Amino acid sequence: MNFHPPLVARPRRGRTATCAIAGLTALGVVWAGAAYAEPEVDELAKLNELTKQAQQLIETAQSVELDLDKKLQMQAAAEAKHAGDLAALEATRAELAGYQRTVDQAAAAFYAGGRTDSVSAFFTAASPQRLIDELAFQRAITDEMSRNLLRFREAKRQAETSAAASAESAANAKAAADAAAAVRAELQDKQSEVETQVRLVRATYYALPAAQQALLGPGGAIPTVGMNGLVPNARTLAAYIIATFPGVQSIGGVRADPIPDHPSGHAIDIMIGSDMALGDAINADVQSQAERFGVSYTMWRVANHFNHVHVTVF
Repeated sequence: MNFHPPLVARPRRGRTATCAIAGLTALGVVWAGAAYAEPEVDELAKLNELTKQAQQLIETAQSVELDLDKKLQMQAAAEAKHAGDLAALEATRAELAGYQRTVDQAAAAFYAGGRTDSVSAFFTAASPQRLIDELAFQRAITDEMSRNLLRFREAKRQAETSAAASAESAANAKAAADAAAAVRAELQDKQSEVETQVRLVRATYYALPAAQQALLGPGGAIPTVGMNGLVPNARTLAAYIIATFPGVQSIGGVRADPIPDHPSGHAIDIMIGSDMALGDAINADVQSQAERFGVSYTMWRVANHFNHVHVTVF
């Protein structure tokens, strides 16, 4: 995550965000179903349909990614519980081993010493005092043996309980890992579908006559999702990115997410695919104009942010 203080705005050459917004507006007219009398109407309709399909795929991929995050959290929780259950099992096994030795030693002592009941003591004691002493000793030994046996049984019960819990948590951890792996594979498939669809959108856009491309603006080649509900700073930044970086694959805005940035309309994801140099350029540019766009922070080249630049604005 890249945090940065507000910076002084820099003047830039080229199209302005206002022009980009105008281009997006023109594109919106086309998406709304406006008809043209020119022969290119079929290509425009095709572009419109391909863009809608790309938007749907992007939304599906975002949903799958959110599901993956949940599955990974479940996996982490299951693995943590399994680790705790294993530790508990080892502790109870060690305790059980200690009580086992004590019980074995006591049993061996009784076996080696012959009968140690009160009747035997009565007939073998040399004097009344010796009898009292021997009976007291036998009672102490018996009480201690009883306590050790109770502790042994409890330790054995706890060990069995810990072993069962460990086995269950291990199975749950494996199931969570398998579920996460399945969702991760599904996400990769969806992202591949998105990239293919975006290429189709681009090819259709660039096949249009220059006049039509100019009317649609650069936004015609960049599918967008979740633009409704963006705060002004986020909307202005999205338009600027479209106008300045035509190599962007797509831009996502409002969507479901546990972190409030996207649901509140304060964040956009600038998808760049595998073009890391493009991501570096966008991230540096956005940070250099933090004050202009009201940037709070960006995330790039960190976990789960290697195919897009995340920007949160005020």
